[in-house]
Amino acid sequence: MDKPFFVSAPVLFSQMGGVKNLPPETAECYKAGFDSGADAACANIQLTKDGVPVVISQGQLEKLCGVKESISQLTFAEFKSLDAGYNFIDDSGNSLRDRGFKFMSLRELLESFPDKKFNINLVDKSDYLVQKYAQLVIELGAQERILTSSIYGNIIKLVRQLLPGTATAFSFMGLIGVYGLFRSGLLYFVRNFEADALLTPEAIGVSYIANSGLIREMHKRGIGVYVWNISNEKQYRRIVEAGADGYMTDDIPLLKSYR
Repeated sequence: MDKPFFVSAPVLFSQMGGVKNLPPETAECYKAGFDSGADAACANIQLTKDGVPVVISQGQLEKLCGVKESISQLTFAEFKSLDAGYNFIDDSGNSLRDRGFKFMSLRELLESFPDKKFNINLVDKSDYLVQKYAQLVIELGAQERILTSSIYGNIIKLVRQLLPGTATAFSFMGLIGVYGLFRSGLLYFVRNFEADALLTPEAIGVSYIANSGLIREMHKRGIGVYVWNISNEKQYRRIVEAGADGYMTDDIPLLKSYR
């Protein structure tokens, strides 16, 4: 973990913005997550119909706005016209419809928080997305504050070509491969990986990925382990004890209360 992203290594990562009482994946939610103690934020990126990288997770448009179209079917202008609070009810039971909440482009996210670090997850299996992403990161000089991930190995490979020196995570198949090597005992014979970080749920099915043995082996190779979807104190304590480097949650205030 010798790349700039890991200097003053982030530990707490917000997911979806990081607080429960604001529409997710909006500027207001990300700001509240950082204000609540997030060291970095996760952002899922897709391309609009006209090729603009935007911050939105799969399924969120229908859930939050009742929009059935995919991101690739909407222009950026149409995307920005959506009310991100349309179906959102806060903790007090109040609707946040027509309160001005909007979704963001990746440019807006990076420019709104110029001193913050991000795990950028590229959702689409699209070389064009990687090209647009890399152009933007270079334009904004954001190379040192991003950790890029994708479930697709070819996408991560292209990111490494276009953004050499930036931090990248294992793809999904890379994650499965590492766990398979660990379980078989063959990991001992593999000393070097291109990835800088292993981003993982605590378990996949019956496979308990975030165990102390695997984390220890990753650390021997200079690879950080960051665990998704921390949702309760018992889970958090298990993962701390296992030696993980970072914790990802959609409720930063709750996670902070455990520390």
